[in-house]
Amino acid sequence: MRGKADVEVLLATYNGERYLREQIDSILAQDYSNLRVLARDDGSQDGTPAVLNEYESRFPGYVRVLRSGHATGSAKDNFLQLLRASTGKYVCMSDQDDVWLPQKVTVTMRCMDQLETSWGTKLPFLVFTDLRVVDENLRTLHDSFWKHEKVDPGRVHRFGALLGQNVVTGCTALLNRNLVELALRMPSEAYMHDQWVALLASGMGKAIALDAQMVLYRQHQRNVVGSRQRTASLTEFIRRVRNGEARQKQWRTSQKQAESFLRIHQAELPAQQRDQLLAFLRCGQTRSSLVRTFLLIRHGFLRSGLLEKLATLTDQWAIRTTNDFCGHHDD
Repeated sequence: MRGKADVEVLLATYNGERYLREQIDSILAQDYSNLRVLARDDGSQDGTPAVLNEYESRFPGYVRVLRSGHATGSAKDNFLQLLRASTGKYVCMSDQDDVWLPQKVTVTMRCMDQLETSWGTKLPFLVFTDLRVVDENLRTLHDSFWKHEKVDPGRVHRFGALLGQNVVTGCTALLNRNLVELALRMPSEAYMHDQWVALLASGMGKAIALDAQMVLYRQHQRNVVGSRQRTASLTEFIRRVRNGEARQKQWRTSQKQAESFLRIHQAELPAQQRDQLLAFLRCGQTRSSLVRTFLLIRHGFLRSGLLEKLATLTDQWAIRTTNDFCGHHDD
């Protein structure tokens, strides 16, 4: 790998005092030398701000706290504030309650170097990895988050598939400056910051999904997003079918996100990705369950996993009677 470029770790916090020191320590213990932390708290009511101030005092030049007079109210917007304040040539995103393995930055930067060697330095690039799922005491629950959650990381190379399901976990991600600059236009309709940057990289740049567990993904009672228990059974299928209302709500959110993505980046998108966006939006505009089913299958918009696919396809016929898919129709 070429000379060690500066890497900035964006640490978003909110009421994370309990595990925060362990996470910051794991970042500062990285074997990648040219690294610094930019942290921002989003209005914590516990001792989180004091912990951040302590590390800023102990490690001047390595830890900086971004102070803001208002709380954003979401992890997505907290990270957006950090992205706007970042200056690093490369940027990692960090949750407050995980633990990074010592080689995480070095390993992902090696992949970033491969992207730049192959494609130059003008495109937006993303590198992300698998995780090891652990309990609050760091005891392993699942060796691989991808296998446990049935995540297909290869979807990041298929823009249409990524519209239907995100596969990037933000706390594993490494972004180059070109991707950061694009992400600064993230709108309120973006569902989560990690899916938005994944769409940007997939639609207009390149990505590497590294099959290695570089983060201990801690599960505890206060996780905002975490690992879920999945089972492949008839009972689970029935439960998911009955949960169609929640899935339709999620779909409407995805549609709003796609509309915003097209509005903001239409002129920059290659024709193929633009056509996939339009097809995805048509899924939410047509009354015809047959057309929706065709588009979902044709463009790979269905989520991974047999039960998820079957439950989503079952939704199409219920939607036909309720006419409540996205709130507007074209035929």
